[in-house]
Amino acid sequence: MHLPLYREAGLFDTIVEFLLKKTKLSVTIICVITVLVSLVTEIDGSVTSTYLVTVPMLLPLYKKMKIDPKVLLLLCSATMCALFVTPWNGRTLRAATLLEGIDNPQNYIFTKMLPLMIFYIGLCIVLAVIMARIQIKKGAGLVDGEINLDDMMVSDSELRRPKLFWFNLLLTVALIVGLSVIPCPDYFVFALGLIIALAVNYPDLKLQGELLKKYSKEMYSTACAVFLSGVVVGVLSESGMMDAMVQFLINIIPGFMGPWLYLIMAALSAPLMLIFTNDIWQYALVPIVAGVSAKYGVPNEVVVLTLLMNMGAMVSPVAQPQIYLACDLADGTELADYVKFSFVPLWILTIVWIVAGYAIGIFR
Repeated sequence: MHLPLYREAGLFDTIVEFLLKKTKLSVTIICVITVLVSLVTEIDGSVTSTYLVTVPMLLPLYKKMKIDPKVLLLLCSATMCALFVTPWNGRTLRAATLLEGIDNPQNYIFTKMLPLMIFYIGLCIVLAVIMARIQIKKGAGLVDGEINLDDMMVSDSELRRPKLFWFNLLLTVALIVGLSVIPCPDYFVFALGLIIALAVNYPDLKLQGELLKKYSKEMYSTACAVFLSGVVVGVLSESGMMDAMVQFLINIIPGFMGPWLYLIMAALSAPLMLIFTNDIWQYALVPIVAGVSAKYGVPNEVVVLTLLMNMGAMVSPVAQPQIYLACDLADGTELADYVKFSFVPLWILTIVWIVAGYAIGIFR
C-alpha cells in the first residue's frame, strides 16, 4: 500500500521529470527514456497506472520526433514485465500460492528472479535502441518546431511532497531490500513502511484516514484473487481432478517430451496467452504442468518460476484488457495494429528470458 502512497507524494513523477529535463533528446534517447519511465511507473505494480502515466507523458515527444506510437506501446508493455516478479505484484502473489512448504514465497520468487530481472531490463534497453534505429531509417527524428518539455510535466497536486523526495526514495529502496533480506513475513515490512511513509509525508491524522480508505479499496480485488486461488488449487488437488488430468496428459505425451514439457509450455506461452486469462494460466494450467513435470523429477518451484513470466499477456486483451486503454491513449492506435507490431518482439523476449533463466540455473 505504501507504493501508491509514494505515487501521490510525487516520488515517481520527480524521477520522470528529471529524466526528461536532464537529457539531450534524440530518437534513441527517447526510446531508452521510455524504458526507464516505464520501470519507474510500474514500481507500484499497476499496469493501468503505468499506461496512464507513461503514454500521455511521452506521446507528444513521439509525435514531435515522428516516431511510431506503437513503439511507445511496445516498449512500455515489454518493460513493465520486468517488475512482475516484485513481491507485491499480482502475478507473484498468484504464483506464491502454488509454492507449498516455502516460507515467504513472494520473497523467494523475487530473490530467485532478481538476476534475471536485471538481465531483462538490459534486454529492454537493447530493444529500445533497435527500435530507435528502425524508426530513424523510416524518417524519425526530423523535428517540426521546438520541443517544450514544460507541457509534458506532471501537474502539481496538494498531495505531492517534492521536498521529501530523497527521504521517500531511500525509504523505498530500504523496503525493497528489506523484503529480500529480513527474515520475517513481508506484510510486517510493508506495514512498517506504510506507517513511516504516512507519518512523515502526511502527519495530519484526518488526511491519513482518507488515504487509507482510498488505498484499501484498491486492495480488495487482489486480496480476493489470492484467497480464491487457494480454493481453486485446493479443490483441484483434494477432489482428485488434478491427478486425473495429470494422468491423462502423461498417457498422451511422448515419454521423451515429459522432462521438457514445462519449458515447451513456457516457449509457447506468448501465442497461448491470446486465449488464456492470467488466472486460468496460473491456477489451472501451471498446476497441471507442475504435476506432470513432477513425474519426471522436475521440482514444483522450478515449474512455477518458469511459467511465472508471460510477456504474451501484454498483447492479449483477454489476459490484459488494459491494452484497450493503452491503444486509446496512443492517439487511437488500432488494437490489431498494436498486436501485429508487438507480438513477435514480445515472443522473442519470452524465448530469450527462458534461455537465460535456464542457462543460469533458475529454470532447471
